[in-house]
This record gives sequence, structure tokens and C-alpha cells, in this order.
Amino acid sequence: MASHRKSLLAIAVYKKTRRVLAATFLLLFNLLEMGFGQGPPIPQPVLNWEFENTTADEISRGDVWTLQDRTTGSQIHYGGWFSGGITLNNWGNQTMLGNSQLPFNNDPNLNVNQAWLWFAKEADTENDGAYWGFHIDLIAGCDGPDTEAFGGPGWDSTWQWGSGQYGAAVPQAYLQLAINRLSIIAGRFYTILGYEQVPSPYNFFYSHDYTMAYGEPFTHTGILCEYPFTETITVLGGWTNGWDQGFQFGANGSSTFLGGIQYQTPDERTSLMWTVSAGYWGSGSTIHSGGVGGGPTTMSDGNIYDQSFVWQQMLGKNWTYIFQTDFGLNQDTNQAQGINQTQWYSVIHYLFYNFSHRWAAGIRCEWFSDPQGVRVDRADLNQVNASGQSIPALNRANYWGITLGLNYRPNNNFRLRPEIRHDWANGMGTNPGLRYDPLGGAYRHADLWTFGVDAIWLY
Repeated sequence: MASHRKSLLAIAVYKKTRRVLAATFLLLFNLLEMGFGQGPPIPQPVLNWEFENTTADEISRGDVWTLQDRTTGSQIHYGGWFSGGITLNNWGNQTMLGNSQLPFNNDPNLNVNQAWLWFAKEADTENDGAYWGFHIDLIAGCDGPDTEAFGGPGWDSTWQWGSGQYGAAVPQAYLQLAINRLSIIAGRFYTILGYEQVPSPYNFFYSHDYTMAYGEPFTHTGILCEYPFTETITVLGGWTNGWDQGFQFGANGSSTFLGGIQYQTPDERTSLMWTVSAGYWGSGSTIHSGGVGGGPTTMSDGNIYDQSFVWQQMLGKNWTYIFQTDFGLNQDTNQAQGINQTQWYSVIHYLFYNFSHRWAAGIRCEWFSDPQGVRVDRADLNQVNASGQSIPALNRANYWGITLGLNYRPNNNFRLRPEIRHDWANGMGTNPGLRYDPLGGAYRHADLWTFGVDAIWLY
């Protein structure tokens, strides 16, 4: 069982709580017995799949079609998925950013979200000695621009086309060195902060929470070490060049620590993970456009402290509960008018229930606070002064969201994820909470209803 867990490291680092996901995927892999050889298991969200009186056939849900026969013993593995869907809003806003402030799902039209390919060689962390590996992710689709190195120049930060809604990215490209139980990765990789991730198959919901999009990084470039002290405690630590940047390390002068600690019970039913990114966020350099807006982009400035705590608990035979809370602090910044310090914080609850190995239901409840009005602004309509600083009295708000969703999986290749979601904003200062339904130069409503559905095909 331990050897299977270690074999997951080459494709881990998936945002977020990668160590917890690895352990959960291990449990699912043992149940499915799908014969993947030394290749990775089927990507799944973290759910409790324990059932009484269940046959192996009911658990497997059929064979899996893949691009590669992973039982041949090849050291290099590859695969991927297609995902796409539609999210409609109650205001009938059909503009490209009509669903703002929703992250990722901002365009109320039928979209290809992710055309994904990954390539990996797994480093052996079970046996004594030194071993190497690598992992590369390629993505094209409307999630591409959100996954680029938009926090800095170069790399994939301008790989958009048309109106800028579609693009491509290389969100992960790293080498791995395994020395006994110590794993070291160097390159570009997903963050370890938080719970939700960029890759579609690893999330229960089609849409994403505010915390992931506005309060945490997506990727880092640097070095990250992972070491399991015991069977229950794992520590992570390393250096990164800030958030969401490529390989031009001197572009913004960023220098940050990334690390955390995770405790998991021997039965793998309880997991606690605390992670943090802290250090010099950057000089606030102005670079080319990295997104849809079309104008220059100002990089992060000042000092950053951002922490995330995630508790995952399996309950009984069918339930899974997840709690997350984040806190972010940006000091010596020039982003807000009249102050040099901004902060943000959030609380998220998830509860999932598995009716069968084909059907599951879930609910997500989130509160995200943006008291200086510098984090949430999907359609770039925040009011700013002549220096480009956010005006807190006009932009600051609390954001609330409740999402109800289903997952349907008739076989191990296909997923269907319908959901209904209600978002609303409670304005602070002189802001009445009008933070949704963008048109022209303003947001026109204080709440938003959306219905979304997407499909995923894994290969």
C-alpha cells in the first residue's frame, strides 16, 4: 500500500492539499482494482466511497479507455481529459464576463474549459538511493488564461487568442529528485494551499470558490521539498518566486517561502493540513497584459502572508465533510488608496453524500471577505483613483455563496456535474453591494443565480 502512495508523487502537487489527495486516491485505487500497473489512478474528487454489501463490479463501473496501456511497464506515462460546459445566470447577461464575479465560469456560453495532456515519469521514493522523475501539464481552453503565469512576464503569460477568453498554458513543468523518503521538485507546480484545484476531475463542483480564485495562488515556480516524518505526519517546505509567475525570477524581485504540515490518521479517514506562503511578494513592476483586460498588468508588491487550514473527515459509510479557512495579509502595498496594508479571509464548508458509486450530491457554503476591495474584481470594474489604486469605500464587500451539485459517473471515463448556485454581496462603506451583472462601466446587482453543467471525458 505504501508503494502505491509513493508512486503518486510524480503527478501530485495538484492544487490543493496534494498529500491528502494522494492518500485518498490510494484508497480508491485499492477498491477499484483497475489494473493500471505503475501508472496513476483515476482522478477523483475527495469523497468517501465506502459502502456495505457492494460487489467489485458495482465499484469498478466498467473498464477505462486510456491513450496508453499502462500495464506494459513503460517508465513514462501520459493521459488527460476533455471538459466543457455552460453556466447561465438569472440576469440574462450574455457578455463574455456576464457571470462575474464567478471565477473561471464567467462566460455564459457553451465552452471548452480544458483540453488537457499530462506526461510524467515517477521517481521511486520507496527504495534506498536516488531516483529522478518529471511532470508536465499542457492545457488549452477557456481555463487556459486563468492558469497562465499571469503574475509575471514571459513563459505562457500571453498565450491567448481571439477576445482573450481562450488560451493555453503549461501550468506544471518540474523535475523531481527522490532520495530515500525525501522528495524534491524544482520548476513550476501547483500550489499546496487550500482545497480546490485547477484540474477539473479533482473537483466535485463545476464552479470554483472565491477563496481559490481571489485569495490564493494557482501556481508557483521554485523548489518544494516533502518529507514524511512518520506514517501520519508529513512536512513540506521550499522557496518560490511569489505567486503565478514563470521562470523570469528577477522580473519582480519576489522571494517567498512555501510550506506546511499535514497530519493524517492511520485509517486515512481524518486529515488536517496547514499551509503558508510568506515573504517578499514583489516590487509591483508593470508588465504586459496577462489576461482579458487588454492593458498593462501590475505585479504583486510588498510583503505577503497567506495561510490555509483544511480539515477533511470521512463520516460513516457515505458522508465526507471538509472545512477550510484562509487568512491573507499584504503589507507595504500600494494597491489601495490611503492605506499600505490589505487583508482577506474566508470560511468554507463542504458536505458530500454518496448515494451509490454512480451518484453523489454535495453542498458548498462560503464566506469571503475583501475589506479593502482589492481582491475581487473579475470584470475589472473596481473604481480606482488617478494612481490606479482601489478606492476601498466603493469596492470593499463580503461575498457569500451556496452551491448545490450532483456528480453522475456511469463509467470511469465520463463525469457529469450539474449545479445550481446563489451568490450575493454585502457591501461595506459606501458600496451598496452591487458586485454582479457587469455592463458598461458598472456592476448592476447585489446577487447572482447561476445554473451550470459540464461533462468530463478522461483518457
